[in-house]
Amino acid sequence: MNIFSLSHYGELSTLPSPISAMTSDFSHSFRPGIDINLGVGYVNDQTIPSQELLDCFSYILKHQHAFKSSLNYGAAQGSQNLIQSIISYYVRNSIGGLTAQDFLHLDVAIGANGATSILDAIADVVPKGVVFTVEPLYYIYTETLQRKGFTVCAIPETDEGIDINYLEQTIQKIDSSTISFFYIITVNNPTTCIVSNSSKQQIIRIAEQIAQKRGFKVPVFFDKAYEDIIYDTSVEKPISGLLYDTSNCVYEIGTLSKIIAPALRVGYIIGSPGNLLTAIVQRNNDVGFSASLLLQDISSVFLDLHVDSHRLKVLQGYAYKSQILQKYISEHLASYVERVQGGKAGFYMYITFGKIQTHSESEFYTYLSRKTGDAKIDGKPNALHPRLVYIPGAICMTEQSEYKELRLRQLRISFGFESSAELERAVLLMKEAAEYAQKKNPDTESGFKFHERES
Repeated sequence: MNIFSLSHYGELSTLPSPISAMTSDFSHSFRPGIDINLGVGYVNDQTIPSQELLDCFSYILKHQHAFKSSLNYGAAQGSQNLIQSIISYYVRNSIGGLTAQDFLHLDVAIGANGATSILDAIADVVPKGVVFTVEPLYYIYTETLQRKGFTVCAIPETDEGIDINYLEQTIQKIDSSTISFFYIITVNNPTTCIVSNSSKQQIIRIAEQIAQKRGFKVPVFFDKAYEDIIYDTSVEKPISGLLYDTSNCVYEIGTLSKIIAPALRVGYIIGSPGNLLTAIVQRNNDVGFSASLLLQDISSVFLDLHVDSHRLKVLQGYAYKSQILQKYISEHLASYVERVQGGKAGFYMYITFGKIQTHSESEFYTYLSRKTGDAKIDGKPNALHPRLVYIPGAICMTEQSEYKELRLRQLRISFGFESSAELERAVLLMKEAAEYAQKKNPDTESGFKFHERES
């Protein structure tokens, strides 16, 4: 027997999530140069400043008086060098409008293993209850929350973020004492919808009204993972939710993964000092302190010496790839596509097809994964039939969603990892899959109009 008694969370964890099963199935046999990854949200290797990071490592070893313990254990809150560098980065670039004066009243803590570890810590230190978030939703975290006993209440998305009217109507129908927290990604994953400053204000106002009614605070977590790569200059400059906070209920979660390198595993949280941040820091201590002190100090030096010029390169690179991808979609998929969201920030696009279904049992999906059962399409194991992975929209919405049918026709693609040259090949493969799906089901012909750069 190899069966153990597990906790409720443990039992649920023995069943791989849909996204875990799908990506594992693809990645174990991924063939570089043949298969195409538009699913897993990796950053492009060309955006990772390898030489500069090597220089930062050398700098640390040569300046041990300033980096005394880089190869040793760190503290639970994180490297003070990195914390000061993050503050300097914010102030120097006026990120979110935060100033040095604002940081006198705020604390910064580094996660144990990237921003994801901070989100996981939040789920351990706040009471179980209802979590309000936006739909289409960040499936990885919402699945984690559900396994840990939270109830995820997904509110539809508008062009400015969460639908405020829908949110207020939903809150009126539930017991306010059951509300745990708000989780809002400021550049949403998967749609890359950019939350407006007005929407941030209204979310905070709603949280403060709930607190007044029940007598204790409701935390609002703004996850700004992709906010550093807003490249459309027409977008309203984001203002930090911390500046709208009048009751110390707002926290911002950031990461260096998207603008430097994911392997640094540096995520951070900013907010007012108090028992919530103290609990998160202690949670870091429980799981082995904050992230590797060496990687934190490398990040600190990079933020001080290189990040401003490097960030500009990252913005330019993703802006170019976004424009190219939109062009290819317009040229090759326009007759099938109802709506394309994205193209202003991050490296995702969220596509709604007119009638072509995209879920893991669809003809479209089986064509791209080479699981149709037709040898001419699937090829033999050693044949060079390219496969393409994406994230089906079915994963990004709840079963209770009012848009349950819509999600079957949606998908998220990540253009971060693959080169610009591969993107057209990817779109042409998607066109082949759409043609195949249409032939298998002739009633899937679409007459919808393609809306370029809609968000």
